[in-house]
Amino acid sequence: MKIDRLLSIIIYLMNHELSSASVLAERFGVSVRTIVRDIETIDAAGIPIVSIQGPHGGYRIMDTYTLDNRIVSVEDLYYIVTSLKSISDTLVDEKIDDTIEKMEGLIPRQDEDWLTERNNRLSIDFSMLGGDPRQKQSFRTVKKAVDTQQLLRFTYTSNRLEVTERIVEPMTVAFRWRSWYLYAWCTQREDYRLFRISKMRDAEIIPKRFKRRELSFEDFERREQKIPSTRLVLGFDRCMRPLVEDYFLKDQLTEGPGGSLIAEASMPEDGWMYGFILSYGEYVTVIEPAHVRKEIERIARSIALKYDEKK
Repeated sequence: MKIDRLLSIIIYLMNHELSSASVLAERFGVSVRTIVRDIETIDAAGIPIVSIQGPHGGYRIMDTYTLDNRIVSVEDLYYIVTSLKSISDTLVDEKIDDTIEKMEGLIPRQDEDWLTERNNRLSIDFSMLGGDPRQKQSFRTVKKAVDTQQLLRFTYTSNRLEVTERIVEPMTVAFRWRSWYLYAWCTQREDYRLFRISKMRDAEIIPKRFKRRELSFEDFERREQKIPSTRLVLGFDRCMRPLVEDYFLKDQLTEGPGGSLIAEASMPEDGWMYGFILSYGEYVTVIEPAHVRKEIERIARSIALKYDEKK
């Protein structure tokens, strides 16, 4: 649509010092003549366009042009851009990058130094949550299937390390517990299920559309209380106190004998949870539940056995 192109041209010019008609034409997939007409339309609408002639000329928006701060302030824009950049570290979506560029273009040039100063005070990096390139590719496929309402096929590894092939009706992508999940209707189980995207392999879209079912993700969470999780009671030796207090909330901790700490929390019972417990080595004891305690004991014995075999 022409109005969308005009808005995009305005945002692009606000983000660049000088842009030629040919550069704009290539970017927006139209002819140079169309760009010239668009620039005339933008200028006639009251947005001041500066036209510079010559081989190194082009168009730019006057520095004095700013967004009405009664609508949104520069500080509002700063928090919007910062939040979007944080999300873009894990959410692979080119549209987010376009949105970031548009939001940055709304910040007046005279406030760019202020923005740089604010960025120096706050830095957020969620890229470690995005996973390796294979996970990002799976995410792209999953999100496209959700957006287009097409069936999705993938190989899935459960918490019990069972590998199955699933065909699902993908409904919602959700970020919970440091990971991305897919909420979907599983055709094999004939029920709603939650799949951790990092555990998917060979995800592919089946070109068959489906009608979205009625149970929303929010209702599913209420029905299931939350993403299936396990209540843990962990005892930590005194020497781990600084690390434990850094991770757990104050109301999750109680004093134990001899300066030790007892932590209570709920976590999804998967490989990450067991890895988290084992990361504290000999300085943590699983108090509850019994089946997690036994599994940690089994893993510890298995590790010890491997080292014994090398003697």
